[in-house]
Amino acid sequence: MSNFFGLDIGSSSVKVLQAEKTQAGFKLKRFASSLTSGRDQVEVIKEVIKESLIKPTTEVNVALPESDVYTRIVTTPLLSSTELASSIQYEAEQYVPVALSEVELFHQVLSKSTENEADSSMKVLLIAVAKERLDKLTLMMDEVGLIPKSLETELFSLKRVFTDMSKTQLLVSFGHKTTDMMILDKGVPMFLNSMPIGSMTMTNSLVNELKLPADQAEQYKITYGIRLDLLEGKVAQVLLRLVDQVVDQINKSFVYLKQQGLNKAPEQLVMTGGGALLPGLSGYLVKKVNIEVVMGNPALKFIKDENFNKFITKENSPELAIVAGLAIKGLV
Repeated sequence: MSNFFGLDIGSSSVKVLQAEKTQAGFKLKRFASSLTSGRDQVEVIKEVIKESLIKPTTEVNVALPESDVYTRIVTTPLLSSTELASSIQYEAEQYVPVALSEVELFHQVLSKSTENEADSSMKVLLIAVAKERLDKLTLMMDEVGLIPKSLETELFSLKRVFTDMSKTQLLVSFGHKTTDMMILDKGVPMFLNSMPIGSMTMTNSLVNELKLPADQAEQYKITYGIRLDLLEGKVAQVLLRLVDQVVDQINKSFVYLKQQGLNKAPEQLVMTGGGALLPGLSGYLVKKVNIEVVMGNPALKFIKDENFNKFITKENSPELAIVAGLAIKGLV
């Protein structure tokens, strides 16, 4: 069994998962989750770790939501590690909208193109995280008594779970506060984006426009979604205005890819996150973006043994994708 585990600190829940790698696939060894519901996050994290029986001295992989970081994929000439470290500062000055003294900068080389020596280049992921946010996360880890192993963004956790190396994919995560997307060309990230539209936004829109109590608005969203044939389409009409903003961004991302020289649209849209379960969403996206739309299933990489079935009662659970991606980081 691995000496680390994944910790997903979501907006509405906390999940922990520990796995091990076998020849047949990944085995789920430990799992627990709990809704936060306004409770102290530190106490919830302690609770789920205790429930999962994960040893407190085990190292942890953690992810930050896209809304908490500034990310950009930049193209630079082919550089050495030393040259790239210097170049990143210049790139950050162009793309990070706050003073660089307020952030910590990280970078990762995504791909290198050396086919033409005169035009050699590399794609580099630039990440800027507010020092205040990092300090807050560090303090939380200290309070829980955890030993950090790695930190990444949620989209890269999802990438680890859903990448198909034979395809160009659009990965869309419908989260609680945001909708995040990443375009992958044979596993290489080409485009990243985060929109301030999520499940919470949809519920609030129903509260405001249909004058519903929050709990009833949440239930209507889960039950009726964007199906125009239910409840005279009243719920759908409100939610579709938000979904169409996501569709517009998807179409803009396709245009951006063409401008970057990738002359084909993604072949597959992978839906994930709790909001992906919105009734009618997958069918609507098929019509609007005209590519294959599939529900991301993080359980596909795991062996369905007795232990798995004990913890995961519903196999196709896209809301488990982030913690699964964190749990297998270092095992892939």
